[in-house]
Amino acid sequence: APGHWPLPESFWPDVSMHTLPCRNAQPTIVFSCVDHRPMVVENLPFDKYELEPSPLTQYLLERRTPTLCWQVFVEKSGPGGGLGYTFGYLKASTTGTCVNLFVMPYNYPQLLPLLEDLVHKHKMKPQRPWRADLNAIYRQSHRTTSRL
Repeated sequence: APGHWPLPESFWPDVSMHTLPCRNAQPTIVFSCVDHRPMVVENLPFDKYELEPSPLTQYLLERRTPTLCWQVFVEKSGPGGGLGYTFGYLKASTTGTCVNLFVMPYNYPQLLPLLEDLVHKHKMKPQRPWRADLNAIYRQSHRTTSRL
């Protein structure tokens, strides 16, 4: 069932904010037309939403590259503005019949390899350097989010 991961907000909260900025009820998701390999960690949940047919889905399906994906972002979701960090990807199904939006943890390309190390290298017993790396990712990526 969907709903494991929130979508990023289109602003980076600051402790000096007295109120949160106004925002649209539906976030604007942008994508990068750069091919990437999808990332998944065994037993880590993800959300998957099928996109309605459109020129974009038709284009992705016609490319016939179900092993590649395009990363998605919410503009201004990071501390420096811009695109922020990726929170998922668009990927054609392996059957070539639809395109799905996969929603992952914010900044997942940095987080997932660390989780893989926790399971396979550290056998679920994290050492101090691993914890420091996780804290660095958390400080870099922590922000208020909204649910899809």
